[in-house]
Amino acid sequence: MEKDIVKRVGGWIKGKVKYYICFCKVALFVTAAVYCHNVVNYNVVGVLVTFFTLNLKKDTIRRSALLVNVRAGLQIQVKACAYARRSNFRKIIIFSTAAYILGLVMFYLSASNRIPNTSFGLYMFLSVLIAVGKAGGVSFLKTYLLDEFIAGHENILDINYNRAQSRKNIWLLLAGLLLLFPTPLNFDEPWSRMFLNSIYMIGAASFLSLCGSCLSHQRHHPNTKTESTKKHRKYPDTSDEYHLKNDHETLPPDQPFNNDGNQLPESSPTAGAEAQQKSPSLCSVKQENVGKLLLRMIPMWSAFIVFGLVMSTADTFFSVQDDNMDAKIGTSYFLLAKDVLKEVVAYLFEFLVSRRISRSQQNLALKMIICLGMMFSVLCPSFAWQVEVQRLKIVHERGLHGVSEGTKVPMSDLWLASQFCLWGLAEGLAISGLDEFFSYHVSKSMEDYGSEVFNTIPIGIGSFLSVVCVSACKGWFGNTLNQSRLDNYYRMITIVAWINLCWFFFVSTFYSTKEEVADEGIQLQEIIAEVG
Repeated sequence: MEKDIVKRVGGWIKGKVKYYICFCKVALFVTAAVYCHNVVNYNVVGVLVTFFTLNLKKDTIRRSALLVNVRAGLQIQVKACAYARRSNFRKIIIFSTAAYILGLVMFYLSASNRIPNTSFGLYMFLSVLIAVGKAGGVSFLKTYLLDEFIAGHENILDINYNRAQSRKNIWLLLAGLLLLFPTPLNFDEPWSRMFLNSIYMIGAASFLSLCGSCLSHQRHHPNTKTESTKKHRKYPDTSDEYHLKNDHETLPPDQPFNNDGNQLPESSPTAGAEAQQKSPSLCSVKQENVGKLLLRMIPMWSAFIVFGLVMSTADTFFSVQDDNMDAKIGTSYFLLAKDVLKEVVAYLFEFLVSRRISRSQQNLALKMIICLGMMFSVLCPSFAWQVEVQRLKIVHERGLHGVSEGTKVPMSDLWLASQFCLWGLAEGLAISGLDEFFSYHVSKSMEDYGSEVFNTIPIGIGSFLSVVCVSACKGWFGNTLNQSRLDNYYRMITIVAWINLCWFFFVSTFYSTKEEVADEGIQLQEIIAEVG
């Protein structure tokens, strides 16, 4: 009896280990590259706003915020473009690394005073280079690693996406755990040395990524341009329906046509099908119908523009606050803790909602999860507002208004722990919920493009909206944080976030139960058509 129990437990453990862990040479190289990027992100790029506040001479806080917001918004858009073209992996890595290293070299020359009179325009150009360089960063490598675990399956019916996702997460967890140990290069040094160390780390990451690509499988990705732009056309939803081309001719949904939307003349479902499928300039009528499904997401995406504004505000000013307070933990560890909380919440969400709740109930559950994330996005700036009020009280009592930037306010940065935690919870719930919501409401062919392309665009717009808000409220920002009224700005963002929460309640009613049933029918027909 005991032997049977031990045998069953041993078999269960062996099965779980085999399910979650897969040794892969490509994964080893990509994980090492992710680690290098993470070191630079948490120690340099994530706190780059503090470098700007120390080196800009006039209107310091506002212009530092503009630099960070423009970089964040552009970075999201560039990452989306890189994802859509990720079949050109080596070209993207080489180009992004060149831009990244050029930007870091220029920052190094500026920090070491080898470039006299560094201007705001030059810093803006360097921020753009960093944004382009991040296109081949952690997010891009995560997607490439997931593709690698999927690419080994020649038959689409054999692919287990959950297993591939779990194996990817295990490798990324390893990259995250390595951050708890001392880095190979010391980043607790002056900015010039930190930029120089960052150049070494990004160069190493590029080398490791290219080595991994040499061992990789090939994988082709669908053409998104046509799928997302020909939304004005009426196409059938199932494989047994036909599209009326004119009064005398009908075409099946798999009829190939050019990317300009014109059907190919003198072709049939069988004639030249293999050659047509291999042509990158052709796609099917079934793919064209995806554009119509994307239109359903616009109301939901509109609620994430202000969400992006709130996240961009946190990304900009939380580091500045921490840099002006007594460091008990430090900004880098706060950012790491925020991202860990975000990933944990995202994993629990996937485990409890995506895998445990039936599809007929998922739509309501997803809206509730996104709503909870939106609520945290309201609490995040409101907590930051109250902390800043307390900080300014100490500044007023100690007479620190006229001190230079970099002088610490005698207030522990542990006060900031709550707003960093709320930031992570908001991102983990709202963004993960949006990704699953996207997968629920569009066709299966576009699921992969939700989290990395379409869902990131409204958040990127929110970063650019932050540029507008900071510029409009320039009277609240001085040359130092102590001379600024950041509490007023946080209060304004809190009010806007509350209004956005109400807007989310309104747009969520657009996705009704009747639409859920219709969506299930379309998804089921797509699966049957693919299997058939």
